[in-house]
Order: sequence, then C-alpha cells, then structure tokens
Amino acid sequence: MQTIFNYFLAQLNDNALGLEYRGNYVFRFFQDSMTVLEPVTGKLVSEEIDISPVALMTKTPVPFVESNKRIDWLLEFGILIRMQGQEYDAAVDLDYANIKSVTDALQGAVYTSGTTRYVFKTQEPDYKGYTVLGRSKFAIITCVMNVTQIDFGYFGNDSIWSVGGKILDTVSVAKTSTRRFYTADKKSSTANDFNRPIGRSVVLEITFNYKDETDLLSEVNGKQTLAKTYAVSETFNSGTAITWTMVVESASEIQQKGVVKQLIVRLVEV
Repeated sequence: MQTIFNYFLAQLNDNALGLEYRGNYVFRFFQDSMTVLEPVTGKLVSEEIDISPVALMTKTPVPFVESNKRIDWLLEFGILIRMQGQEYDAAVDLDYANIKSVTDALQGAVYTSGTTRYVFKTQEPDYKGYTVLGRSKFAIITCVMNVTQIDFGYFGNDSIWSVGGKILDTVSVAKTSTRRFYTADKKSSTANDFNRPIGRSVVLEITFNYKDETDLLSEVNGKQTLAKTYAVSETFNSGTAITWTMVVESASEIQQKGVVKQLIVRLVEV
C-alpha cells in the first residue's frame, strides 16, 4: 500500500493554500510542534516548515483468486492538524477543506501505477477528537476509503455513458451484439434470402441513478412516443466515443425508501 499512501499524500500537497503534509508508516515526535528543517534555494540556512503528519493507521486486504490478482483494501488514514484555538472548527479550517476536496476528487477515480490499477470509494473525513503535544493541541482527522487493486484489466468506471448528450450515473451496463436478418422472405432474388444476416444490432440494458432524465422517465411511464430515438454513446478509457441510434424496448423503475431511485432501460439499435 506504499503506492496508494504516496499517491494520497501527493494529492493532499497539491493545494494552493500553502499546506504541507508529510507521511510515513510510523511517527515519533520529540517536540511540541510538527515541523521539519529544509534547505531553501538561495539561502545558507534551513527554514522550519510547519507540517501536518499523515499515517496509514489500518489496512485490511480481501484477496481474490482471480488471475488479475484483485485485492479489495479497506484503508484508514490518520492526519494530525494543529488547532489554532481551544476548539476545532471544521467549517473554517483550511486543512479540513483541503482534505475533503481530495477525498471528493478520489471518489470513483481510477489511478494507474505501472501495470497496477486502483479504483477508489471514499468517505467524508471524520473528526476523532484531539491530542496534546507539549503546549499545542492537534485535531485527529481520519479518512476511510475502499480501494480495489488489479494487476490487469479495466473497471466499469473506465466507461462513460450518455443518452441524448446527458451523462448517466450508471450502476451497471450489459451490452450485447446480435445478428440482424431480413424481415421478409422475398423469393424474387437469392440476395434477399430470409435466413441471410444483413448486419449486427447492439442491445443495451442500463441501470442508472435517476437525476432528471425526463425523456427516459417518460418511457417508464408509457408516455413517450414510439418513434422516439436516442443517441447513446460510450467513451471507453478516455478514447473516442462510440455512438448508436437506439430506441427503448422496455423501461422500469426501482423505488425503495431510503434508497436512490433507479431506472433500468433496455435499448435496441435501429
């Protein structure tokens, strides 16, 4: 997990607020502040830099027997932040805002290091109280995330799906290609043989979280016109988008209390 630890640390330090984070697996503190001395270009003396230490507190692996060496990790990072006053206020603290922006950006993100790929599922940073070091108080912030690791292959996150130019928040996609045949048996020509395939047709079944895709909701409610077509696009691994012209064959809706509303649409290429 050294790779993910270094990556998380790099994201924390990629800020315009002048906030500095340092990390390792084990910390030992000898003074009442978290500072380091670093040489500065053009100066003969080193400057003291205030830092927020970061540590990987727990890591729990769940390995699989798949050939891609998949591992699901449960990780918990701990960060100490110097408190300016007697009480910690996450609403105005620059460190908390920075840490939260990093965890928000990592949600659903895919990171590649060498041939190994990782996908992140993150939670909001949590305040766990404070500790005292000398005369200073430090807030304890933890970040919990699930990380799936594979040595080869792709994640569902690598594809972006849109319908009618609007990106869907997809949960799952099943894509099938079937052969198309002549729909009429014309005996006047052997070129029109009823059993002769004339091409392929793509069929999609998409489950997604509903966020005001009103045209597709009309399909569920049976209020959409039968002639309605949709431009459906897939962009895989940031490549060139593939687009199909499709109609909705069937559509359904899932509603559960306390659960995100979802639509399931089955689209057929025309």
